Amino acid sequence: MLLFSALTAPAREDRLCFVQFIHPGLEHEPDSEYGRSWNTEPHRRKFLKQPGRCLSALEGRPVDADLVFWGEFEPPSRLLKRYADPGRDEPRLLFAPELKAFGPSDPPLMNTDPFVFGGRFFYSICKQNNRRGPTALQRLARGSVILFGSGKGRSRFVLDTVFVVADYVDWNLSNYRERLKDVVPPEYFHVTLEPIAYEMKIRNMTSSQTFRLYLGATFDQPYEGMFSFFPCRPYREEDAGGFARPTLRRKGIITDNLTQGQRLNPMPGPEAVRELWVDTVRQVLEQGLYLGVHAELPRLP
Repeated sequence: MLLFSALTAPAREDRLCFVQFIHPGLEHEPDSEYGRSWNTEPHRRKFLKQPGRCLSALEGRPVDADLVFWGEFEPPSRLLKRYADPGRDEPRLLFAPELKAFGPSDPPLMNTDPFVFGGRFFYSICKQNNRRGPTALQRLARGSVILFGSGKGRSRFVLDTVFVVADYVDWNLSNYRERLKDVVPPEYFHVTLEPIAYEMKIRNMTSSQTFRLYLGATFDQPYEGMFSFFPCRPYREEDAGGFARPTLRRKGIITDNLTQGQRLNPMPGPEAVRELWVDTVRQVLEQGLYLGVHAELPRLP
C-alpha cells in the first residue's frame, strides 16, 4: 500500500525520475479481412511496419530502412502478414499504420499515447490523472526517462518505448487547440488529442482537468547525451517471424513482477539517469535489436 501511495500521489514540484511505466501488452487482433479498425476497446500493442531510421550501435549515424517494431497505434491499421509459427512472446500479426480523420463515435475512439511517429515522440495523457487529481507523472523534470513496457508472467518487464523528456507544455481540455497547435503536427490532434477531449466531454469531465504534453529528445537534439528510441529491426520480406519485446532487468529500478501502475525512481542528478539509459541501450542491443529513432508520420488521406 505504501508503494501505491508513493507512485501515485501528486507531486508539488518537478522531479528528475527514471520511470518504469506499465501499459497493456496484449496483441491486437484484426476485426476484418483488411485489418483493424479504430480501436474502441482497451489499449493493446501492435507489431508494426513503417519506414524510419535506426541505429545498430550507440555510435554512428542512423540509417534509413523499413522498420518493424512493437508500439501503440489505435487508428486503423492494414494487416500485412500472419506469422505461421511465432515463438514465445513473438507477434502473430504484422500491421501497417493508416490514419483517418477523427470523428465522434460511440463507444469513443481510443487515443494513442505514447506516440512515436514523426520528428519527435510525444506523451501527454496516460495515468496523468486519477480520482484525486493530477499524479506525479505531470511533474517529471526535463531529462527524466520513461520506460514504456508491459509485465509478462509476473516475472519480467518487456520494453517497447524509451522516452527521454526534453521539454513539456502544460494544457487542459479548454485550451489544448490553442496551446498545442504550433507544438505538434496536425495528425497528432486526430490520433491523440481529439479522441481524449471527446471522451472526457461525453463523460462530463471538467474542462479544467490538466495534462502535460512531454516532448521527447531526438537523436539530432539529445538531452544530456540521451535520445528517445523504440527497439526495432529492419524489415526483411524473407523473415518468417517478428521478435519478442526485449526484457529489461535492473535491480532497484525495474520491478520484475509489476503488472500495472508505474515506478517513479527519483534520481539524484543527470549522471545517474544517463548511466541507467546507457544500460538500457546495452540490454536492447545485446538482445539482437536496433534502436529506432524515427518512424515516418502516417498522413491523413
